[in-house]
Formats: sequence, structure tokens, C-alpha cells
Amino acid sequence: MTKLVLSAVLGLALLAPLSCGKAYNSSSYDADIYGDGGGGTPAFQAAQAILRDKCATCHTQASHASWGNISEAQFISLGLVTAGSLTGSQLYTKITGNSTGIPGNMPVGGANLSATELQTLETWILNIQ
Repeated sequence: MTKLVLSAVLGLALLAPLSCGKAYNSSSYDADIYGDGGGGTPAFQAAQAILRDKCATCHTQASHASWGNISEAQFISLGLVTAGSLTGSQLYTKITGNSTGIPGNMPVGGANLSATELQTLETWILNIQ
């Protein structure tokens, strides 16, 4: 009996590290709440890396739209991006200073995005399917 209990405890101890590493499970409910964690096309992943680096410090706080880790589809459904249209994408016009009717350009108090970073965002928006 003691060997059986010891074997069971040892087996559980060996499996415990396998349960670590995710902040949420893979159900669609959790993905809806926490975003897709990256994913998407390479163009979206590149754009999302820039947005996390340059924008998410403010845009993950309760006072702003929390889009530091949302999916491409959520950017579209929230009206932040219009597939294939730079001028129709609020996110892009806000960053480039071409926004009308919305005060302030982004990032507030930070350095403007580089030409390479802007090109990455343009490539993503223009190639959304």
C-alpha cells in the first residue's frame, strides 16, 4: 500500500510542471477575454509587436481601450482598423497625425514612430484579408 501511495505522489509531482506556463486555458471564452496572445499573420504579429512596445503602456489601462493583446479581428470590430484602408483606420490616422475630430495624436509625450515602424503598420493594414 505504501508503495502505491508513494508511486501516485511521485507521478503527480512529475506531472505538476506540465501544468505551468499558461495564464489562461485555450477555451474560446478565455481567448475572447484575454485576446489571442499574438497569433495571426506575420504582418499582424510584426504590427502587434510595435503596438505593444509603443502604445500598450497607456492602452492597457482602464482609462483607455485595452488593446495591448487583442486579435486582428478585434482591432477591426472595435473600429480601430479598416481592412485595406489607411485613411479609414483610426489607429493609423491617430498615429500619423491625420486624425480629424479626435483630439491629440499618438503617442502622447512619446517619440513618433519611425518610418520603418509606420511601414510595418501600413503593410499589416493594407494586407488584412
